[in-house]
Amino acid sequence: MFGEQYLIIGERQLDTQPQTALIIGAGFAGIAAAIKLREAGIDDFIIAEKTGGISGTWYDNTYPGAACDVPSHLYSYSFALNPNWSRRFSPSDEIRGYVEDVVKRYDLEKHIRPHTEILSAVFDEATALWHAKTKGGESFTARFLVASVAILGTPQLPDIAGMDSFQGAQFHSARWDNSVDLKGKRIAVIGSAASTIQIAPAIAKVCAEVSIFQRTPNWIIPRMDRAYSRFEKSMFTRFPFTMSLTRLAIYLYLELMFYKVFKNQGWVNKYLTRTANKLRAQKIKDPELRGKLTPDYPIGCKRVLLSDDYYDTINKDNVELITDGIKRITKDGIKLMNGRAVDVDIIAYATGFQATEFLPHLNLTGVGGAKLAAWRKNPIAHKGLVIPDMANAFFLLGPNTGLGHASMILMIEAQIPYMVKLMQAVPNGKYFTVKQDVLTAYNEKIQARLRTSIWATSCQSWYKTEDGTIPTLWPYPVYTYKKMMRCMDMDEYDIC
Repeated sequence: MFGEQYLIIGERQLDTQPQTALIIGAGFAGIAAAIKLREAGIDDFIIAEKTGGISGTWYDNTYPGAACDVPSHLYSYSFALNPNWSRRFSPSDEIRGYVEDVVKRYDLEKHIRPHTEILSAVFDEATALWHAKTKGGESFTARFLVASVAILGTPQLPDIAGMDSFQGAQFHSARWDNSVDLKGKRIAVIGSAASTIQIAPAIAKVCAEVSIFQRTPNWIIPRMDRAYSRFEKSMFTRFPFTMSLTRLAIYLYLELMFYKVFKNQGWVNKYLTRTANKLRAQKIKDPELRGKLTPDYPIGCKRVLLSDDYYDTINKDNVELITDGIKRITKDGIKLMNGRAVDVDIIAYATGFQATEFLPHLNLTGVGGAKLAAWRKNPIAHKGLVIPDMANAFFLLGPNTGLGHASMILMIEAQIPYMVKLMQAVPNGKYFTVKQDVLTAYNEKIQARLRTSIWATSCQSWYKTEDGTIPTLWPYPVYTYKKMMRCMDMDEYDIC
């Protein structure tokens, strides 16, 4: 599906001149950036994608039951609404298909370079150009660098003794090996959060035994998923404004939830707590099992999970919830702290991602030799988009742009017009950097707000670093971010 506008040498494709932009990643953010660059009259850009396909997270996550936990009509571009979503919450293959359709509609295939992993880039102050190197030894030169790498893109494997000794198949949920036959097998799923509540119901239908290893219980509320009827899809097709209204209704509802849950107060928080407790009580009749599944921290402190069938799955005869600590992995399975051995054929690590490690595999050198590796120790960004000393570079969905309540595509669509305006404001041969006092003031305000939030309470989550700093989440409604990004003040930047 990818174009061939570049010189092909063996398996390499080489660009022959500097581009205006080098976009790293062909997920939702990278594709949206490309579309808006084209609309602004900028057509000389490359999208470097390390995998063989597009859609980012949804290309990687192919585990059984993989689906979005944001309603479909909000988890799509506002400029490319889709009347054909099959369900309120779309499965991963459908989301991949949607992104592929958008790429074709906007004629982006010729810009995409599959199997092209950018490992490093150095900014040359004399020419105001980025010089990037790929894993395959190729080189790219561009005025602007646009990093659109998913925050939930680098799997986090647990540190458990003996992992190398296991003789069966083992993999992270985000790197699921679909060549492994699950039928009649005994499988261990280590982890019990967002991925597991989707995986477990799917695999319990075919596996002989499913052992779920839980460290911390999660708050789970009904997902209320359902298929869209033929009438609804026909209505969305014939009257597109109904899709916009549906999207708006979902957005407003989620923003309302945020207002009340954010500070752990109000009727919404109590309502969600009551709803989660009611669901658990209705589904889990065994008091001991119900106790294992009951969180001891306030709702909202960690990610709230959505599921209609996880508790039903836990009740199945071939499914066991194990809350005892893991001592080590053996060649035959898992040894627990209490001495019990759990023999399994397959181990799936649903243990999340390196969410607070921004761009862990990208080695960037900016102005004055500044290293991205040093920045990672204290990841801050101006408006979640521009980081210090990385001239003419943008980091889509950077620090403090994550949402605990709505669709990240809303943030992407707020960032990209701002990015394009800033690109257009920088003269050829020049570069911009954010002013340090502006950066400091912005982030002090963000962190002060976060310290009053439900996320700053005692529970540990992937939102936080070890010292309790929250570099991941946006502490206001989405509307506040969208409003902020509508205006660009060049006084916040130095032009050199």
